[in-house]
Formats: sequence, C-alpha cells, structure tokens
Amino acid sequence: MRGTGGVLPLDLTDEFPGLGSGVYLNTAAEGLYMRSHAAALQQYAELKQIGARGREGFYAVERRTRELAAKMLGVGPGNIAFLASTARGLDAAIKSIDWRAGDNIVLPDSEFPTTAFAAVYLSRIGVEHRIVPSQSGRIGLDELVRRVDHRTRMVTVSLVSYKTGHKIDLPAWSEIAHANGALLFVDAVQALGAMEVDAASADFMCAASYKWLLGQHGLSIFFVNPHLSASVTPPYAAFRGVKDPFALDRFDRYELLPDARRFEEGMPNFPGIFVLANALEFLLSIGLNQIAEHNIALATRLLAGLIEAGVDPLTPLDPQARAAIVSFESSHAEEIALTLARRGVHVWGRDGRVRMSPHLYNTESDIDALLGALADFGQCAKLRSH
Repeated sequence: MRGTGGVLPLDLTDEFPGLGSGVYLNTAAEGLYMRSHAAALQQYAELKQIGARGREGFYAVERRTRELAAKMLGVGPGNIAFLASTARGLDAAIKSIDWRAGDNIVLPDSEFPTTAFAAVYLSRIGVEHRIVPSQSGRIGLDELVRRVDHRTRMVTVSLVSYKTGHKIDLPAWSEIAHANGALLFVDAVQALGAMEVDAASADFMCAASYKWLLGQHGLSIFFVNPHLSASVTPPYAAFRGVKDPFALDRFDRYELLPDARRFEEGMPNFPGIFVLANALEFLLSIGLNQIAEHNIALATRLLAGLIEAGVDPLTPLDPQARAAIVSFESSHAEEIALTLARRGVHVWGRDGRVRMSPHLYNTESDIDALLGALADFGQCAKLRSH
C-alpha cells in the first residue's frame, strides 16, 4: 500500500501505474497517466469504429468536458474553447488585437520561452516588449506598475511560474492591467489541476492538459472572458467557430459564435477530450482545495529540507506566494537530475535549475527520499554552486 501522507488519505497506486517506476516529482513537465484513461480511450475507439454515426457520442462527451472545465475555472461553459496547446491560446489571443507600432506588451522575465518568442514576434511590427524583473523568485507589483502605461495592449503572465513556482496575485495583476486599458492573458498550465483557479479576473486564460490536469498532449482549455465576446475577433474564421458553416451565403459572409467557441477551429482532439473528461471528474471528485493543501504541504516539507541542507531555493517561502513547484539554481543541474534518476528519483534539471513538483499522487516519503538522495550528492556542494 502507498499512503499519501500530508492531507489526502488516498492510495493511488492502482490509478497511476507510473508510481511503480520510482519517485516521480516532475509533474510540472509531464503529469502521470491514469489507468482509467484506457477505458476513456476505448469508449472513443468504439464510437470512432462506427464512423459518422459515433459523432453524437463525441459531442456529448465534449459538452460534458466543457462543463467540467468551466466548473474548474468558475465560469460558464460558453466561455471555454478547446485548442491544441497553451502556445496556440497565446497566439490566438495576441493576434486578436489590432497592434500598432508604438504599442507595448508586458511580461515577466520568469515566463516560459514561448511567451518571450511571442513578444519578439510582435517586435517585427514595432511593438515594444517590456520585461518585469523578478527578485528572490517573486514578481513585484511595483515593478509591474512601472512598466504598464496607456500604450500597453496586453499583459501576459503565468499564474504559477514554471521557473520559480511563484504564484501571482491574479486580481491585483488584473486591476493594474485594466486600469491602463490593457488585456490580461494568463498562462495557467502550471496551476490548473493543482489548485483552485478563478478565471474571472483574466481576459484570456489557457492551460494545456498534459501536466497537472492529468490529460494528454494536443489539447488545452482556453477561457475567454464574456465581456470580450463582442469585441475580440480571432485571427481566423473556421468551421467550428461560426454559427452556420453551411449557410447559403457563406461565400459572402459568416457570423462568429458569440462566446469563446469562436476561437475553435476544425474537429477537436476527441481522444484528448475523452481522456480530459475522465481526469477532470477524478480531480473534482477529490477537490481542488484538498489537492492544493496536499501539494503545498509537500512543497513546504521539501523547502524546509533544502534550507536545512544549505540550499537557497529560488521558490518564495511564503505559502501564499507559491504553489507546488520548488526549484533551486545550480550550474550542475543536469548532472544532479541524471544522478537522481539513476537512484530512481525523477526531477527536472535544465537551464541552470533543478525543479521538483509534487502532485496528489506523491507522498511525504517521496520528499524524504529526494532529500536523502540530494544529501548524498557530494554533501550538497554542487547543490549550492551557481
């Protein structure tokens, strides 16, 4: 039996076969797959086997998944679209704005590379990108205020930083952006599924489903605030995004759907949707608040162990300002990760950082195993080297 320790009194060994292959603390890169997903995919396969006759079954599961995603975000089902990735959601949101030379986009220095690429892309048309520096793993609101002005068209930020684990004050970011007439895009890929999320403060929010949501690749949840429905137009018009794709006058005009679904394109990733429905039902049955408490408890235990070992975490210590990602800097990050993997402890080590990310299937014994392995790694000498 594998007790979870911490908050959740669950034994998840049977649901997550990957737990049998060592201590897995890398959900921020890739969530573990659920055994019950096989039944979800089998349901999809049985419908697909009968061709177009299975489509009503596809659409029923899609509607259910949209309802579950909306419940998780605290919004209406019409505010949810299904896109291919977080990057696709960011691209669609950015290109829905009529950018002009002299405009600016604001983003923290701790954002995932895709966001930096998007900002550089906009510089081709004379849009300035302004970088908000992080300090001690946190992004200060005063630094944000200094960079947002009347020419800021969008502020983009991760709800939880992939790099440091810092969790932003979302309402405060929203207030600062909106006070200057800017839209707020929130990358929630490192938050959704690991904690409660209220999307209402964001204009756009997107999260791929293969990390904390326990889904698979090729599918993301994309939220568009209903106050934008009449004013934001996607940079494309596609089959799934219009009211009547077979209208007789379709060669002359089209009418977009009135909500987030206007951002959808062709047939969605139905296998991913079937899997996501199963994962969302599982997560919601446990409770996101309970999952967050469990994850934070494990992260707190990990942080305390690192500090005791003389390691300076990159992650904020304030539990209100972090989620379930813990990281520290080291010039030996890849070596540390490879050495840990040989001992059956799996973490992320690249870009000068070692990152650990416990989720609901992890236990206190997992954290202790990691800390023990790190303590044996050259008496932590290489852990403290920068």
